Amino acid sequence: MNISFYTGRSGMIAQQQGMNIYANNIANVNTVGFKAMRPSFAECLYVVYRETEAEWETGHGQYMMKSDLMWEEGSFITSDQPLDFALPNDGFFMVQDRSGNVHLTRNGSFGMSLNTDTNVWQLISSEGEYVLGYNREHIPVPFELDDDGNPTNIVDYIALEALIGVFSVPNNWGLDNIAGSRFAITPRSGEAVPEPDYDKLRMALEMSSTDLAGDMVRIIETQRGYQLSARVIQTSDEFMRIANSLRS
Repeated sequence: MNISFYTGRSGMIAQQQGMNIYANNIANVNTVGFKAMRPSFAECLYVVYRETEAEWETGHGQYMMKSDLMWEEGSFITSDQPLDFALPNDGFFMVQDRSGNVHLTRNGSFGMSLNTDTNVWQLISSEGEYVLGYNREHIPVPFELDDDGNPTNIVDYIALEALIGVFSVPNNWGLDNIAGSRFAITPRSGEAVPEPDYDKLRMALEMSSTDLAGDMVRIIETQRGYQLSARVIQTSDEFMRIANSLRS
């Protein structure tokens, strides 16, 4: 089979993978705490087909080598919710899911839920995970009860804010994006370290870091690259058809 057929095929696959990443960035333009991703491409191996002409190398297209999280700070918006928080630094909130798995997030849209095991109202994330303090403990929410025993007003927002843990890792680029705006700690990122001196902004949220205009341009470029790679396959197939007809 003509080498150009496989070259065009590798280009189409790589461009489609890049398109998926840019499309996901745009889809999460309004996701709180979302960090956009950027694909990186590399050339496939070159092969020398004639030993007497070592400089005659034939390429085999491209592949997506990796995708990186972009850690630019998103824009901050004010909120009318007293349990919304934003981090004007490189820190993270720490959350724990119902299975005990611990993640990091920049999404500070919090609420509260009753822990039926302890009968205590605790701070949770927008995805229903427990927000953790500096010692990785669940955070009780101090509030007043009405005559029916239902929570009404939170007593002390300043005290509650002080309980919310903020953490950092040695290498943000080593974190794994697992879902939404949550990140998993890996050996590449290093262990999370509590940062009690990091500030928190109450009644504020950090929005997505997606560069909407830039990603729209990159989608157009990727689409053109995909079309050109498809044209290479079409032309290669036409050459093969001509060659076969000449043989016959």
